[in-house]
Amino acid sequence: AEMGAWMFLGFAFQAIGLETTTAQRSGFLLYLNVKFVPLFSRVLLGRPISVPTWISAFAAFCGTALLATDGQSIGFNAGDIWSISAAAASAMYIIRLEKATAGVQDAAQLNAACLWVVATLAAVWTFSGAFQDETNASV
Repeated sequence: AEMGAWMFLGFAFQAIGLETTTAQRSGFLLYLNVKFVPLFSRVLLGRPISVPTWISAFAAFCGTALLATDGQSIGFNAGDIWSISAAAASAMYIIRLEKATAGVQDAAQLNAACLWVVATLAAVWTFSGAFQDETNASV
């Protein structure tokens, strides 16, 4: 269930972010997850980060920052923050996947369980949003 929750958060945060940022920026910002994985592994699991990893993460971060600027705006907006949050959730999914796969014999079962959790949470989110929209429309 935890794995599906991280996956859902990644999808949900990106969807929310896309309401106020461009798809280009959101896509590039989502790939911050590659930079977050070693950082979160260090902070949460105490894993050492080698100098080459720091250098490559910094270079990749700079490249992401350059690519995410779309020439239309210089600063961050709310959608960018949501997209970065999606990257963080995705990084947590990747980190937790290592432990989750160690305890599962069949990866297909883990994947199916994750997708069921995502589908369930997405349905709850969708129907709760639909109910709110109907309530607001009738007022």
